[in-house]
Amino acid sequence: MKINQNTRIIGQKVILVPYRKHHVAKYHEWMSVREIQELTASEPLSLEEEYEMQAKWQNDSDKLTFIVLRKDLFDASNSADIKTKEIESMIGDVNCFISVDFDEENKYLGELEIMIVDKNNRGLGYGSESIRLMINYCTSLLSEPKINEFVVKITEGNEASVEMFKKFGFQFSKKISAFNQIELKINVDQCLELSLAKNFFIDSNYLI
Repeated sequence: MKINQNTRIIGQKVILVPYRKHHVAKYHEWMSVREIQELTASEPLSLEEEYEMQAKWQNDSDKLTFIVLRKDLFDASNSADIKTKEIESMIGDVNCFISVDFDEENKYLGELEIMIVDKNNRGLGYGSESIRLMINYCTSLLSEPKINEFVVKITEGNEASVEMFKKFGFQFSKKISAFNQIELKINVDQCLELSLAKNFFIDSNYLI
């Protein structure tokens, strides 16, 4: 999405950076893993198609995409090249797809997606902080369109992800049998009440 193409968000455990061309090769490796394809309900793409998708996402008006970096790895890197430091510390991505609610035309939904690739990086708070930072970014800086409700669609059996979102206050909405998923929702006002993101810094001039 153009609005975040020069935005970096720095949390306590993670750094969120816009998905750029130099990330694509590693992202493509991730999406070639069968488990990741199943968890994200994704079809494998060629490397060329992956570059095309990155360019499309960067210019989309309705999809926010950030690459998740482990802050400790980024800070500890000995490389003087920022792009190399980012690639070395990449652990996943976080997205928000914005759409009109089919049931209420004047209502906008923000569909959140989080992917932490390596199992060794799961359960350590990287995914939860990434979601909190994304929610805060959307609620504080996105005014057109203004999101009214956040939704997640999680593959059945992914209990860790379900429990994480329930801890945030998301509640069961419906079962999507055709895709073997369950849907959870939370109202934006409730997100604000829960203060879902703390101790972070937004750099809106991140040019590399």
